Amino acid sequence: MRDRYRGRDHGVRRSSRDEGPRSAPVLGRVRGGFVAGWLGALALVGACSGEEDGSSGFVTASPTASGTGFTTTTGSAGPTTDDSDATSDGTSEGTSTKGTTSDTSNTTSQTVTDPTHVMTTDDSDSSSSTTEVGPVCGDGVPEQAEVCDDGMNDGTYGGCNPDCLTLAPYCGDGEVNGPEVCDDGVNDGSYGGCNPECSALGPNCGDGMVNGSEVCDLGVNDGAYDGCNPDCTPGPFCGDGIQNGPEGCDDGNDIDNDACSNQCATASCGDGILQPGEDCENGNLQGKTCQTQGFEGGNLACNNGTCKFDTAACYKCGDGLVSGPEVCDGANLNGKTCQSQGFVSGSLTCAGNCQSFNTGGCTKCGNNVVDQGETCDGSALNGQSCVSQGYATGTLACNANCGGYNIGGCTHGNCCVSHAGVGCQVASIQNCVCALDSFCCNNTWDSICAGEAVDSCGAKC
Repeated sequence: MRDRYRGRDHGVRRSSRDEGPRSAPVLGRVRGGFVAGWLGALALVGACSGEEDGSSGFVTASPTASGTGFTTTTGSAGPTTDDSDATSDGTSEGTSTKGTTSDTSNTTSQTVTDPTHVMTTDDSDSSSSTTEVGPVCGDGVPEQAEVCDDGMNDGTYGGCNPDCLTLAPYCGDGEVNGPEVCDDGVNDGSYGGCNPECSALGPNCGDGMVNGSEVCDLGVNDGAYDGCNPDCTPGPFCGDGIQNGPEGCDDGNDIDNDACSNQCATASCGDGILQPGEDCENGNLQGKTCQTQGFEGGNLACNNGTCKFDTAACYKCGDGLVSGPEVCDGANLNGKTCQSQGFVSGSLTCAGNCQSFNTGGCTKCGNNVVDQGETCDGSALNGQSCVSQGYATGTLACNANCGGYNIGGCTHGNCCVSHAGVGCQVASIQNCVCALDSFCCNNTWDSICAGEAVDSCGAKC
């Protein structure tokens, strides 16, 4: 609003007629409507005063003593007329008084009320003069001493006061009024001030943006933990060296593996931070393996309760522990036997690599199947009988270890008994006995021959 009234031309406008002296200063502008009305008033005054021809005289105006209007004076070259015999209704224009006759001035005066305008005439010329109007508060034009004139002058925000000498409240007057939110009189949008349009604060502590000298501004700066203080400095936080909020400790440094972590927690196993004395932390093995711990292989783990290495899944053949890919380790067969490996009996041992069993001492003898390395197995005699074993009759059996035959059930038949014929069933026995006693092979195989067969020639009876 201030700029609205700056730089205006408040100079004096002159009449269209510049020649001749002025009876009074001419100020401001003459508004067409007002002048037309004023001239009309003069004409009416002339008619009421009984003038026959106004062109042969003059009319002047001067302010009344009471300040409630102005007085018109009419003169003529001819004799004056006393208008005391005015019309019966006794009325005149405005608050005019009846004219008086003066012998010295030969003028007739008439008073017309108009509190703001002064009309003057130049009587140096019998022709009509130019009339001008002074400054008028309320005509919408700031003139001379007027500071503000918007035609309304009702003192509303952004307008003019009724006296036209001061501005109504406006953005920039240093007071918050009207629709304004902020008005510091400067309103340059600087930090802590007001925006130019007075509609908002400028950047300030509490607007949720870090600006100016602020370090912290969340909008709600209530000094809460991890928040901002009312003066836009940081509120309590982990690392300020003061234990507060949910902190278990606060040493104010950024060393993470000391007694107080960077999360302001007291060091302990399971906090995820490898502390002195801990092998590992929450599965973090720090690149260590079973091999780095002296094992042949396996899977190294972390005991999260003690923060020590768990080597249960690591292995080392020969340590007597079955672990990792091992199936046995030395005498530790991990509960396995020949029978668990599909054999009938025998002695199971562990291979040198701890990853397999040695079944060389195991056997399948007894399953009635002649397996590799067996001579026979139970009832499976591999096609043999007492006769194939050199006997005459009997039942052949397999040894318990399946490594040979049991001929205990085989006999040499009639080689062991007396009989009427000569010789016996087994040729080898017969030849042996006949060589000793030809009677046995030429005459009768008697009891002496049977005895010789058993005693001397190995007959089995």
